[in-house]
Amino acid sequence: MKTLSHTLDLEDCIVNNLKSQEDIKLYLNASLKDYLDDGDFRSFCRALEIVIKAKDSVAGFAKKLGISRSHLYSLFKNEKEPKFLTIVKIFKGLGYEIEVA
Repeated sequence: MKTLSHTLDLEDCIVNNLKSQEDIKLYLNASLKDYLDDGDFRSFCRALEIVIKAKDSVAGFAKKLGISRSHLYSLFKNEKEPKFLTIVKIFKGLGYEIEVA
């Protein structure tokens, strides 16, 4: 497969454009709303991974939360389904709360 020299990966583009807390909050809210509408949990986990990369590295974030990096990656790759407590821990680690509106 030929690699184009002047292209940007979509994930990298999103990560690079999530610059402010407000941008990240809007992105997370939209991703959560999409999940509630379509039930695509894999897509929601992907959004969490993107936000984590926008704020930190996955390894650094995992260390901060006391979760193994491999465990986070297994969630992002949809190899494991996270417990609700893990999702809450991720949100808190990102500086957000989950609330019913």
